[in-house]
Amino acid sequence: MPRIALIADIHANLEAFQAVLSDIAEDRVDRILCLGDIVGYGPDPAACVDLAFTACDRIVLGNHDEAVVREEFRFSFNERARASLDFTADALSAEHKHLLATLPDRARVDGVSLAHASFGAKQYEYLYNDEAAERSIRGLRTRIGAVGHTHLPSVVSGRQGLAGVIDDLRHAPLAPNVVTPLARDAVSIVNPGSVGQPRDRNPDASYAVLDTDALSVQLRRVAYDVANTQRKIAKLGLPAMLAERLLVGA
Repeated sequence: MPRIALIADIHANLEAFQAVLSDIAEDRVDRILCLGDIVGYGPDPAACVDLAFTACDRIVLGNHDEAVVREEFRFSFNERARASLDFTADALSAEHKHLLATLPDRARVDGVSLAHASFGAKQYEYLYNDEAAERSIRGLRTRIGAVGHTHLPSVVSGRQGLAGVIDDLRHAPLAPNVVTPLARDAVSIVNPGSVGQPRDRNPDASYAVLDTDALSVQLRRVAYDVANTQRKIAKLGLPAMLAERLLVGA
């Protein structure tokens, strides 16, 4: 069974994406799977789309990816995100947008289910609380699932009991460089954190290596040239907060 590199929420941060791919190349992984949001927020959407479709074995659609190809969808975003999405739509070619439009909402690779945010009925629901986690677990049809969207590295696990009740529901943050075992008597949903815009107060790019044989996951953090990404954001006139948050991982 394979070792899988899980990446999510690249958000057009080329420096972070390149650093993560360089780190992955030093390890023995069989697949690179992307959980969506290649674009949005960052300054290099075209380069990140090109790199993602070259480097990744499977990609699922993120809400920012969808908003680039569905202009009406952008109205659900806050003002700063909409500004970045308008910039992104102008920066991408028709071919780039076509590639994003072809991405599936969900996928299954080597027995691992993939989605951007949730396996429940609400496609882009954040798994911040027990209710949202339960809905996602009920929709999961494999032992292991993987999502992004929150930008917070974590594992949610639980057992499906009688009458659809989720027993022993647990939320656990992932610590860097620690091999975390996944429950063998429950289903688990792994979130590798964000490559391009971490929000766990650690500015280093985040991804995870999932071992489906050992049933374990290891979070990896990779330093990158944050200052260069910030300079690009400022030069393009994107909202300053999008650069500021990269320095503090928030």
